[in-house]
Amino acid sequence: MDLSPTSAVVDVGGVGYDLRIPLSTYDALKGNKVVSLYTHLYVREDDMRLFGFATSAERELFRYLLSVSGVGPSIALAALCALPPRDIARAISQEDLETLQKIRGVGRKLAERLALELRDRIGSLLVLLGVDRQPATSARDAGKDRRAAVDGPPEVLEAVEALLALGFDRKSALERVERAFRRLGGEGTPPAPLPVEKLIKESLRSK
Repeated sequence: MDLSPTSAVVDVGGVGYDLRIPLSTYDALKGNKVVSLYTHLYVREDDMRLFGFATSAERELFRYLLSVSGVGPSIALAALCALPPRDIARAISQEDLETLQKIRGVGRKLAERLALELRDRIGSLLVLLGVDRQPATSARDAGKDRRAAVDGPPEVLEAVEALLALGFDRKSALERVERAFRRLGGEGTPPAPLPVEKLIKESLRSK
């Protein structure tokens, strides 16, 4: 594997895949010869790029950001390099425009659009990221907190991936796991651990 702070070339069956990555993923990959990444293929008429992420929570946030008018992959990736995912999600939910404007390429109007278009959709991702809705970490502290911030409760992430593999769409999978997680009492700081098999079964029963 060839690795730099913004890209990784991963060998898959003898074929090298060039992926753009955020700094948090770079930190997670350093020193590892065998890696597993969550990927997103960005396709437009004249553009095709592959992005890689160390956690499914990072990828989910990247996709949320891409869904906003005026946000392309460069800005979405810059966001994940500038701040921990939980700080971005919290800033969106709290309409913290000052924090959002710390992202390269995001001015006030785009920050307002991010908050407006995503604040009512970000709830499930806040649960995945273990966000407690306290004031966001400053950009000055982002680097030292990044590694700890990107990983939501592992059993939640695994349960979401399991539901996606079973054919649920992303929104439904996130909502089902969020309800099951709360119902089983997996909240707190830090969240109480839950057997992933139990969480998956409860998610499948939720309406």
